[in-house]
This record gives sequence, C-alpha cells and structure tokens, in this order.
Amino acid sequence: MSTVLIIEPRSSGRELVTRAHELGHTVIVLSSATGPGQDPGKADRVIHADTHDRAAVLDLIRALHAETPIDAVLPGFEHFVSLAAHAAAALGLPGIPPDGVAPLRQKNRMRRAVEAAGLDQPRYRTVSGSRSAAAAYAELGPVCVVKPVDQSGSLDVRRVSSEREAVGAFRRALRSGRSTGSGGPGLVLVEEYVQGPEYSVEGYVEDGRVHVLAITEKILGQEPHFVEVGHIVPAQLEARTADRIRSYVVRVLEAVALGIGPFHAELRMSARGPLLMEVAARLPGDRIPELLRLACGHDLYEIMLRCYLGLPNPAPVGARSGVRAGIRYFLRPGLDSYREFRVDPVIESDPRVREIAVLLPPGSALREPGSSSGRLGYVLAAGASYRETAGVLRRAERAVTFS
Repeated sequence: MSTVLIIEPRSSGRELVTRAHELGHTVIVLSSATGPGQDPGKADRVIHADTHDRAAVLDLIRALHAETPIDAVLPGFEHFVSLAAHAAAALGLPGIPPDGVAPLRQKNRMRRAVEAAGLDQPRYRTVSGSRSAAAAYAELGPVCVVKPVDQSGSLDVRRVSSEREAVGAFRRALRSGRSTGSGGPGLVLVEEYVQGPEYSVEGYVEDGRVHVLAITEKILGQEPHFVEVGHIVPAQLEARTADRIRSYVVRVLEAVALGIGPFHAELRMSARGPLLMEVAARLPGDRIPELLRLACGHDLYEIMLRCYLGLPNPAPVGARSGVRAGIRYFLRPGLDSYREFRVDPVIESDPRVREIAVLLPPGSALREPGSSSGRLGYVLAAGASYRETAGVLRRAERAVTFS
C-alpha cells in the first residue's frame, strides 16, 4: 500500500492513524507531543519535532521523503492544516494550496471570503484592542459573541451582553489565540448573536465537487459558553430545510475555495435562513465520524485518505432508513473533583448503548466547563429512530453520576 504522514494526530486524528493502519498503509506520525497520554496508536513510526517550526519541519519531511517516498501528507488536527498544506506542496503531493489555507484556518479571513461571495452570515467586526472591541459591541449589541480567530473546541467563545463583558471576553480570546505556540494573529472576532438551532454539515470535496454526507444536530451547553455537549446524526429536519442547509454550505465551500478533503461546517438555522458559524478543512471531532459510520455507513477516515492519496472515492450511498447515532457528553458545573464514576446497570446493559467512558479519570483536576476540555465523559448510542436515540442519550446522561 502507501506511506502516509500524519501531522499531530489529535481528537479524530488519532482514529485516522488507526484506520490508515487497518487499511494497510504505512503510517508515519510527526508530533511534538511526548510523555504519558500521547500514544499515537498504531503508527509504524513516530518522529518527534517542533511542529511550530515550519522551516525545520519541511526540511525534515523532505529528508524523510528522500529516504522513504511519502505518498500523502495529512493534518491530524485543525491547527496543522497549514503545515500539512505546505508539506504536501513541497513534495508535489495532493493537498490544499498553501495560499488557500487562510480562510480555512482564520475565522476573520473566512468571514471576508463569505462576505465577498455575497452570502448571508452574522454581522461581524475584527478587532485588535479593547477600544475596538467596545466599539464593535456598541454596533452589534446588545448581545454579541466574542471568539478567537484561530481556535477550536469552543475555547473562549463567549456570549456577552455588556461593554464590560465584551472587553473581558476580548482579552481572554486574545490570550487564547496566542496560546498555541505559533504567536497567533493578535485578532479577535466580535459577531452578531444568532438565535436558532445549531447544526454541523459533514462531507468532503473531491475534484472540486462538494459531497455532503450528513447534517448533524448539535446539543449545546448553557450560555454564555457554547460547549458542544452532544450530537445526533443525521439531524431531524424537514426536507426543505435540509436542502437549504446543503445548498448554503456548498456555496460557503466555494467561497472559501476548499478543493480537497473533508470539511466540517457549523451553522445556525435563523429566521432569515442558515447562517455560518465557522467552516474547517478537517475531520469533525467528538466522534462524529463514528456516528456517521453507524447511521449512514460512510467511512470519512478512508474518504480523507483516498482524497489525499489522489484516489477516487466511490459515489456516496444514501443514509440508512431511520437509523440515528448520537453522543452525549457529561458536564457537571461546579464539580472540581470526583472519586467514583457510576452508571445505572439498566443503561449499561442497553444494547443501543455502544460506549460509556470517562475522559477525565477520578482524581483529575476538573476545569470549568467553558470549553470541550471540561467534559468529564460521554455515552455513545445508536437506535432505530431519532426519538429512540435521543431518548437513550437523555436517560444515560441522567443515569451517570460522579461522586
């Protein structure tokens, strides 16, 4: 088979390593992570490097390629889409053009591209200081959303309802954007707050054609944060609404000029139609690829590998009638530690429950649930209908205790 290089596999990127191995590829992992909890899984070779030093990494990858030809370079996490694009270009392999990465990684550039295409989206301002943040709030308020331009996992995304809150959220978002080790752009977005249910759209682009595989319903935690606490695939939508969402996302992808690989687009269905929250050129997180496989039969990991290897993908098949798969994360606001994780035996033995697990083991220092890192564990289930799956997830969330 082929040799694939995966840069910094995290979240769904770890499962990408496993699937590449299962499909018979030789897997090389490039990562700066070391120590306990950083096992890259079934990689054939792990190389440690400072992945924030682009020039050094590109030299290293060229040397690797000269030693053992590499057939594909894939990002294992959103923050490394740009590095993977530069590496693929340096080796003459399929990938996102390096000069086309910015709208897919920096939300301010994404907003500008969508605006230039004439698509509706939340009103926004890009700010770089406390005064401009206050002015943006005055213009877009009385309720706004403040977010870093280059983060993920809902980190430091916050709803604000006063000038003071807006300035405080701006300062947190600015620090967040500079916390990755790459310096950050020193910019923050202040956006119009959009009312309406939230969805994500999963799919891929191949030969310039957009393939929408599913629309995911999102369950969010309490505001002012926007932590995703659950997902159900596919969402329960009227056909007309689903068509509007698909058509809108296709136009968004054309606007940001994504030409290859998977995408994950998030939006809210407002009174004036679908409005984009963000779009990324990566695998969705939160086990959504597994939900997609259970509910629809799509293997987004294999699809991504084939895209970056320059291999055609079979035409997507339709969703399995009625089947829904979902995940629900456990948040326990105010809990700073726990000693025991208990699951009601009735839920544990339910055949529709595929997994129940903790993410933060007993004795861990628990973070405030202001981002995905504050989630304690999860339950993953699949049922014969939306109602059945949603009901199992709700019961499981109530049946789990942290004492």
